[in-house]
Amino acid sequence: MSSTPVPAGTGHAIPRRALWLLAALSLFWGANWPMMKIVLAEWNVWHFRTVSLVLGAASLLLLARALHLPLKVPAGQWGRLCVAAAFNITAWQMFSGVGVSLLASGRASIIGYTMPLWVVPLSMWLLNEPMTKRKIAGLALGFSGLLLLIGDDLVRLQQAPLGTLSMLAAALSWSIGIVVIKRYPVDLPATSLTGWMMAVGSVPVALGAILFGGTDFHGLSVRSLLALVYVIFVAMVFCHWAFMRLVTLLPATITGISSLMVPVVGVFSGMLVLGEQPGAAEWAALVLILAALGVVLLPSRGVSVPSPSPTAAKGD
Repeated sequence: MSSTPVPAGTGHAIPRRALWLLAALSLFWGANWPMMKIVLAEWNVWHFRTVSLVLGAASLLLLARALHLPLKVPAGQWGRLCVAAAFNITAWQMFSGVGVSLLASGRASIIGYTMPLWVVPLSMWLLNEPMTKRKIAGLALGFSGLLLLIGDDLVRLQQAPLGTLSMLAAALSWSIGIVVIKRYPVDLPATSLTGWMMAVGSVPVALGAILFGGTDFHGLSVRSLLALVYVIFVAMVFCHWAFMRLVTLLPATITGISSLMVPVVGVFSGMLVLGEQPGAAEWAALVLILAALGVVLLPSRGVSVPSPSPTAAKGD
């Protein structure tokens, strides 16, 4: 899995494949938030997350085997894999599941994607990543857009403190997980690594389902079943794989700031699926966050896109 990160914003361009992955993540992860809301209307969070994680892990590990990718975790690296799984998978999945069950899906995604607010100082502290003017400008523009999206809902967020706190905890755990992966990488391709992280991260969630999920485990309506299929195979399998690839290709600060487009898609897809209409605040937020992405991701004048390194090419 290991590759040489591209120090974006420090004289190098973002690799084109990273831009494509970011675009796909923004679209597919953003659309996932209303899908989760649909499933959670019929299943509790424990059953939902257990089924999603187990099937997602099995799909990724079977795919890795079919592609003849290494599956064996290198000696001495199980500990770092388990720590990364605890933050990136277990904590994020449970906290965000609780949050989205208590808040509007788009608004829950906004709070969850305050992750860059935490990952930037953590990366400067633990990874020695520089804070450039472009990163500061991108972070400021992006969070201005998020504040516009929250808007009048600040009162509602205060009225649902458990949901708000759950999403903040999800954002913090995710940021820690990103830094853990960057500082203590596991020498596996992204497909194998993501599958193992989901498998390990699903264990405490499955135990929680046995202890707290209850016995009311029933079938889903066609609409919810289709939403669950999307969550498992698009959000869990593809999006988690793509995010792990980005973590290996980009500095943690750039990965975090670049994810700010996801809650915008989450808000608009929630409106599309749930029948709401975008207002002036949503459009203004979209402009601000697109500007933030442009500041952070577009190369400086005269900078060429570097060719993928041989190691990075093997990172699937």
